[in-house]
Amino acid sequence: MGYQVYTVDGHAGEIDLSAVRTFTKEYRVPEGKSGTYMVTRIPSGCTAIAVRAYRAGGTGGTVNAQRNGGDLLAENLATATDGWTGWTALQNAAFAAGDTLSVTVADPAGSPAEVIVQVDLRVNP
Repeated sequence: MGYQVYTVDGHAGEIDLSAVRTFTKEYRVPEGKSGTYMVTRIPSGCTAIAVRAYRAGGTGGTVNAQRNGGDLLAENLATATDGWTGWTALQNAAFAAGDTLSVTVADPAGSPAEVIVQVDLRVNP
């Protein structure tokens, strides 16, 4: 069920608001350097639903994402060479407006070209 709306020219229609709204934030770490990197300030309430990682070349390395400095994953996520890995069992996943999202990269070896950390978020109703 949606909301009935009318346009300026008098046409009627419905807007379906039942679809879940999601968005993704990602951070590309050039040359796969270890560290903690600020991604964004969250503009409105949302819930993190997945953390994913991709490592181009190199070996080893783990990643995590953080809400206001608290880890989203109970254990760091191991990366895979030239492939995506991911995890959906998250903690500290509820973001309020103004919270910060950051990512951490630890111990990539073998000079990876880059490490990408992606966080999928669902907008709270």
